[in-house]
Amino acid sequence: MNTKQRHSLNNPDTVNKTANRINGSSIVQGTSDRIEGKAAVPESQLLLQLHEMEEINDQLKELIEEGRKKLNETIAADARFLKLIAHDLRNPFSTTIGILDLLKESFNDWDKTEVEQLIGTALNSALRALNLLDNLVAWSMLQNTERTFNPVKINLRELVINELESFNTSATLKQISMDHSIAPTLFVTADFEMVKTIFRNLISNAIKYTPEGGNIFIAATEGKRFVKIEVRDNGVGMSQTTKEKLFKIDEFHSIAGTNNETGTGLGLLFCKDFIDLHGGKIHVESEPDKGSKFKFTLPHYI
Repeated sequence: MNTKQRHSLNNPDTVNKTANRINGSSIVQGTSDRIEGKAAVPESQLLLQLHEMEEINDQLKELIEEGRKKLNETIAADARFLKLIAHDLRNPFSTTIGILDLLKESFNDWDKTEVEQLIGTALNSALRALNLLDNLVAWSMLQNTERTFNPVKINLRELVINELESFNTSATLKQISMDHSIAPTLFVTADFEMVKTIFRNLISNAIKYTPEGGNIFIAATEGKRFVKIEVRDNGVGMSQTTKEKLFKIDEFHSIAGTNNETGTGLGLLFCKDFIDLHGGKIHVESEPDKGSKFKFTLPHYI
């Protein structure tokens, strides 16, 4: 310690200012005693306390820096997500607009079969765009789960039937059959919108990776605490490497569907996040050319 530093510490005003920064500490009491003429806190104790405050200050700086780093990572991930959504929305919208423009300009030049094929393609593109928008809504829900997470009693059979019906057009275009074996009295305790998003993404993926003439089946069995649910298809399946990438938040992974359908792979990430929020688990069983089984759990309503 140099002379200037020692003189500063021996100055009552300087010590008082320093002590006032440490609300409720012994330094405040020591300074008060000095002002009231009582025995002053030894200089060595003051130095020790100042040293402790410097350590606390360094720790606070580290916490602030860590928080700033996490915030920047979150902002970067969100920006990447929005960029992917914007990019993937352009493709189906461009396809739909292009087909409608083509039909408008030269409708009479196409025969009925060709028109039906063009309309089917446009419809598929519109449905993909709708699914992407649904995922955008799901993403916004994840940003504020405290307000949006609302577990209620849900009849699983009714929900699954409604979701399967919403994909009737997509499945019909690929001649894919869809069915289920869920009991009418099976209930779960879950957030309704989140569960809809889970099934919507899993059914959409099953249709995407199942060739024409394939089938999709949904089953569920009840346990003591959780209901075990399975969405399976007889599609193209996937390799071990692909399976390992499915639920990784640090990378978006997707491969083209059997009709070259595109996507970001974000839907499965939302499924995992939503299932985790309910205390459930999700995993996939799949092999190339042998289809896929997505198995997950949701709380059983008791």
